[in-house]
Amino acid sequence: MSATQTIRATSMRSFVRPLALLAMLCGIPSGHNQAETVAEHELKAIFLYNFANYIAWPESAFKKRQSPFNYCLLGESRINASLKTVAANETIKGRALRVLELDDTEQLSDCHILFVHQRQDGYPSGLMRQLAAESVLTVGDGEAFIPSGGTIGLLKKERRIDLLINMEAIELGQLKVSSKLLRLAKRVRLSRETPEP
Repeated sequence: MSATQTIRATSMRSFVRPLALLAMLCGIPSGHNQAETVAEHELKAIFLYNFANYIAWPESAFKKRQSPFNYCLLGESRINASLKTVAANETIKGRALRVLELDDTEQLSDCHILFVHQRQDGYPSGLMRQLAAESVLTVGDGEAFIPSGGTIGLLKKERRIDLLINMEAIELGQLKVSSKLLRLAKRVRLSRETPEP
């Protein structure tokens, strides 16, 4: 790792929690203050990292008490390297963090958070709903992600990243979301096709 990469990794770790907290409470725009030096893919990695602090999984989602918390990445993106930097040597709620890069959908049931990169061919809605039932929090950054049954959408709107939460997928996966995260996000129920306040 070069000196520049080391400095960048250290600086990302040093403000990941305060930046994410500010983002959770205020909806930080990607061009404001500290975020001026943070690219979109880095902000999305910080959101992914912090979802584990604002969402609770049922005990059945972990094989053992000491099982690690698994972030899974399906597809290639600059987010992959950023999330590895943010999560390196970190723990959440006493669990070690693992970042797994996957080429196919065979091991998805081992994931706790699955990020699906934007796809040209759309998202497999059947798979998204199946994973929700297995308490896998699916996150994507395409407009079609939530309508396909995904749980959280990270959508860039001008200089801001908006959060959409599919409440039906949250309930199906028996996940509990912090009120702080719910206040920041737009809640959606696909059966109503309208956002909740």
